[in-house]
Amino acid sequence: MIEPYSHLPDEVLAVYDVDPQKGLPAAEVARRRAIHGWNRLAEVQRRSVIRLFLAQFASLVVALLGVAAGVAWLTGGWIEAVAIVAVLLINAVIGFLMEWQAGQALEALRGQTRSMARVRRDSREAVIDAEELVPGDVVILHPGDRVPADLRLIEAASLRAEESALTGESETVEKAVEPVAVGALLAERYSMLYLGTSVAAGRAVGMVTGIGSETELGRIGALVAGTPDVVTPLRRRLDRLGRQLVFLVLGIGVSVVFAGWWRGDDLLVMLETGISLAVAAVPEGLPAVTTLILALGVLRMARANAIVRHLPAVETLGSATVICTDKTGTLTENRMVVREYRLADGRVISLDDHLSAGAREPDGLWRRALEVGVLCNEASPGADGVTIGDPTETALLDAAQLLGLDVGRLRSDHPKIAEEPFDATTRRMITIHQAPDGMLRAGLKGSPAVVLSSCSEIALGIDPDGQFLVAPLTPARREEFERANDEMAGEALRVLAIAERRSAAPINNTDGGYVFLGMVGMLDPPRAEAAAAIAQAYAAGIRVVMLTGDQLNTARAIARELRIGERGRLEARHAHDLATVSGEELAHLAGTVQVFARVSPEDKLRIVEALKSSGEVVAVTGDGVNDAPALKRADIGVAMGQRGTETAKEAADIVLTDDNFATIIRAVEGGRTIYANIVKFVQLMLSENLSEVIFIFLAIVLGWPLPLLPLQILWVNLLTDIFPALALAVEPPSSDIMNQPPRARDESMLSGSFFLLIGWQGLMLALISLFFYWWALEKYGSGSHARTIALFALIGGQLGHLFNCRSRTRSAFDGLFRNRFLWMAVLLVVSLQLMAVFFNPLAAILGTARIDLDDLIAIIGSVFLPVLIVEIIKMAGRWNISGRGRALVGG
Repeated sequence: MIEPYSHLPDEVLAVYDVDPQKGLPAAEVARRRAIHGWNRLAEVQRRSVIRLFLAQFASLVVALLGVAAGVAWLTGGWIEAVAIVAVLLINAVIGFLMEWQAGQALEALRGQTRSMARVRRDSREAVIDAEELVPGDVVILHPGDRVPADLRLIEAASLRAEESALTGESETVEKAVEPVAVGALLAERYSMLYLGTSVAAGRAVGMVTGIGSETELGRIGALVAGTPDVVTPLRRRLDRLGRQLVFLVLGIGVSVVFAGWWRGDDLLVMLETGISLAVAAVPEGLPAVTTLILALGVLRMARANAIVRHLPAVETLGSATVICTDKTGTLTENRMVVREYRLADGRVISLDDHLSAGAREPDGLWRRALEVGVLCNEASPGADGVTIGDPTETALLDAAQLLGLDVGRLRSDHPKIAEEPFDATTRRMITIHQAPDGMLRAGLKGSPAVVLSSCSEIALGIDPDGQFLVAPLTPARREEFERANDEMAGEALRVLAIAERRSAAPINNTDGGYVFLGMVGMLDPPRAEAAAAIAQAYAAGIRVVMLTGDQLNTARAIARELRIGERGRLEARHAHDLATVSGEELAHLAGTVQVFARVSPEDKLRIVEALKSSGEVVAVTGDGVNDAPALKRADIGVAMGQRGTETAKEAADIVLTDDNFATIIRAVEGGRTIYANIVKFVQLMLSENLSEVIFIFLAIVLGWPLPLLPLQILWVNLLTDIFPALALAVEPPSSDIMNQPPRARDESMLSGSFFLLIGWQGLMLALISLFFYWWALEKYGSGSHARTIALFALIGGQLGHLFNCRSRTRSAFDGLFRNRFLWMAVLLVVSLQLMAVFFNPLAAILGTARIDLDDLIAIIGSVFLPVLIVEIIKMAGRWNISGRGRALVGG
């Protein structure tokens, strides 16, 4: 099959055997539909409710806890078994509800309208459902129509298409029936219209060349479907932690059983104790608290205009090292605005500077240029204050209104009597108006080269009678204006030239004799918050890379304005530079280049994969169909909810309802806070669980009576593994969290320094409990009273350690009352522990005894002693006494 864009319309019609005036007969439509099917894109297969719920159990830690619950049940520990199962169910329900709620929010964003198409069939025109189109159908389009399939243009009158969702091109694209070269980039196939785009201006007749999965949109959808799901950094870390816990649990169980049996204890009792310790060593709160921390992050994100589709996405964004962002609609506002006027008298006027200095009435020559921009213009003010029309023309109208021109009155005073619409071939627009003084007034706007070729004079001003003060348009002056055009284009401005002609006689559009008034430069402006957000990203150690389908000069200028590029260095590349590079070379380019222009979906995908191969954690933002493959392949995909296409939203992990790049940076801060809180709770849980193991193991080695019964071990685990950890889940962020570098992609949650931290703190808690158990043995002898003191000392030390875990470097007393949930957790644990002694039925089950005043003083000491020790270590770390001191605080 030929490439339709590279052949003449008659040649393409002949290949598809279509008469453009009659269209396809009904029988031929049926035949072709049997071959090609319906004009439908493959729908995204969403997980069922059951699969979504069961997916919450897909974790090694959850599997380990399931085994632990089974063992506990078989050995009589039904309380612990029920507790573990309850925690697992709570974890699953929270995760399920969060992801289900995200899915419902996305459903609310989806449009419910059906797409229709106007076609010629059987020598008649008809409006049909776009799904009924087949290759060869002749489709008629007008301004505002969505393109229902891939079309080869047969007729085009002043046609411009809005293709930013497909190509990333911010400006409307001029279309024509003339073929283009084979191998032209998608954004440069001017003889085609594509599914997923829309007609901005003009009229078109096109023949369908591709439907459904055969379209460019369908091809990109296949790229998305073929892109594997990504395992997030958080999932990798938790899975690694789960594997480490498996070996830890086995080691604990075997060691304790062997040690007790070696000293002569009953083997069955030691088996029960070993199993209880092994179960206690598994942090059953890990999945539940992790899910809850993520869920709280999701709720905060929802309030901050973001919909999180997958819970781990919040944390993963916090570990991002690179954000690959689209330009149009993400960093910019996806609308054209006038930036400056360069008048024929040599003045350069910045519209922003003029307005910020106070709205002064435009003078004669500038005002005449503004009037031509209003009259030679098809846009119109909308009822809601939003100008309707082509973005370039709406920009001219908006600028005139900002400067005080009454658009309605100007147009009523100058009724239009003739028009030559803008055309891709002529690259100009001419309108002729009847002026109030009886003269004819012709306005001309278009490409500077075209407009200059129609001019013989330039305006140097306006005399009191409203007549131009002119000078000849000499070759030197023409060259000067051409240089100004090049300069403006180099600043990424779209340049239009404006000229006018006044005559008492009828004006022929082909006549010259226009007076050159000047040029207008406009662009798609950066979002107000984008520059500050990018600066914050750099402060957080995150590179920002722009991937856009726009022109290189435009992308480079926007990047400079937004200060993309560390320390003022900016390197930009065209997509052509990527065509022949190897994977290693592309990885180097992706790591050093800040702007890639004219990129295709395949280019974006290759760049993301190159960055990931270099060890980066990549976030990709985008709103177009062309962004979808990269959104899915990235570690974290962020789609725009307002301008975003359905394909982009389905491929993304997070959807921003305000389309604001700054929201992404706030999400990064939230993600970092979430991970920091997860680490705090893991530090608390593992150090406490380790302290229980060391405590009992050392007591056995020293030949002391068993300090805790199996059920008491499970009671400690039940109290201290959930409630204090939940309190740490809502710990406020530290003030410097966005001034720290991102975590390494493969950083283990149990790194060497973190393992040392857990190790010495677990040993500290164990020795404190061992000391108070020794004191109780000396005072009360072996039995329930001494075990009760051991139970209180272990729980008291862990409550004190809760405050230590709020920060590895800051004092436990810093912002002591910022987190009221800490005190609520302490109150709850203390209340339950007192019930374990003074509520007789529970005391009988746990085998505890009542305590006196001396016992209470010892218990209070067990609470404050770990805080005192850790405060001394933190102080040493802050004073930078030694590398070992820093290592002890985990830094």
